[in-house]
Amino acid sequence: MEVYWEAVSYAVFIAVTGMTGYLFYRFVSPFLRRGRYAGAVGAVYFIVMTVLYLIPWEMESAAAYAVGTLAALAVMYWIDRRNMEQKVFLAITMYLLDWISHGIVLIPRSILFEVMINPPEMMLRPVLQFGCYVTVEILYVALRFVIMAFFIHIINKVYVGKKENMNRKELALMLATPLVVLFGYDTFRFFSNAYLTDMEQYVWNIHSQYLWIKALYQMASYAAIIAEIVLYQSLKESHRKETESAVLAGQIESMKRHIGEVELLYSDIRGLKHDMGNHVMILESLFRKNERQEALEYLSKLKEQLYEAEIKIKSGNPVTDVILTEKQKAAEEKGIAFECDFHYPAGTKINAFDVSVILNNAVDNAIEAAAGCDAPYIRISSYRKKNAYIIEVRNSFKGKLITDQERGLPESTKTGQEHGFGLSNIRKVAQKYLGEIDIEWEGDQFRLTVMLMAE
Repeated sequence: MEVYWEAVSYAVFIAVTGMTGYLFYRFVSPFLRRGRYAGAVGAVYFIVMTVLYLIPWEMESAAAYAVGTLAALAVMYWIDRRNMEQKVFLAITMYLLDWISHGIVLIPRSILFEVMINPPEMMLRPVLQFGCYVTVEILYVALRFVIMAFFIHIINKVYVGKKENMNRKELALMLATPLVVLFGYDTFRFFSNAYLTDMEQYVWNIHSQYLWIKALYQMASYAAIIAEIVLYQSLKESHRKETESAVLAGQIESMKRHIGEVELLYSDIRGLKHDMGNHVMILESLFRKNERQEALEYLSKLKEQLYEAEIKIKSGNPVTDVILTEKQKAAEEKGIAFECDFHYPAGTKINAFDVSVILNNAVDNAIEAAAGCDAPYIRISSYRKKNAYIIEVRNSFKGKLITDQERGLPESTKTGQEHGFGLSNIRKVAQKYLGEIDIEWEGDQFRLTVMLMAE
């Protein structure tokens, strides 16, 4: 019967290791940019742990699980080399979740052993005892899977900003609790090994309350990890809102500048109109005196002044006129073809400031995306469709678009705290008018569609 008992022990280890590898994959998949390759994380963990289990020389279980976790971390880095700090936190958390779930399930497992396997009368019925052992181990594996899967589900649910970068200072903050838990883990392991060495018995066989104390510590440790993740998310959200407010304040200042430019341009135009009579009289005088060359030079300077004062794009609103003219100039300086068929929705509840926020962010993004293309272009248009006012911005695009599944928006490839809020701000404006945005990317073209309810 010893052979069968040993075979079941091997099978339980393989089952638990395979289950842990699968849950490792499910845990880290939402955090990886190429999540479809996350299965390799679980597979490598399973293979490494199985090899370590089968090798003839012994290794401390804590060290073996650490090696398996490091192998999984290396695969995570191979799949997605960004945000390494977050991956370190995930690997350490998974290491602890495995220990925590095992410690909790040991309680019912020990009770079942005492009731079903260890009673003296079961020693006289080895086949029945073995059957009970198999049953208990199946329940142990199943319960451990359920508890660990539940723990992972809760963490994935409370960890909202999965694609947000974690810097080194944030990693240090996030590792504070796990490191304390690791210290407790090592303390329990030390006392257990010391008791086994001194008394030649497992401590829980003599003091059953040891498992209960350890399980309570493990549940408290899991609760502390969850609380730390919630706190971290709260701090990140607070920082994000502060940054959004700063970006919005910058856009308000930009709008004020544009309005000032509109007033200056119209002042120049009014000045030119006011002086037009004088200009005509001077030209007539020059032609009367047959001073043709001087008249042509004077006329040329007058045309330059008129051109400088001219607003190139007529959209139906002076503020959006200036913005689009400015963006056209910025695009053409970078060799980007700029086409504009935009018309401001006059006579609706949509105000110029909100439309300006959309145009500023959308066209800035388009200029950045189109600048690296072979035949760069930007096309802006707008139209009414029943009660909806639609703005479309199309531009050439080179590369691959990666979408943040949580926000439904493309991930920003920009750097700096002021970046990454453009599309988010556009969406906020659209939702203010009971609308939404739509993003399409096909081949070398990117299209942003913004719908606002005009009435």
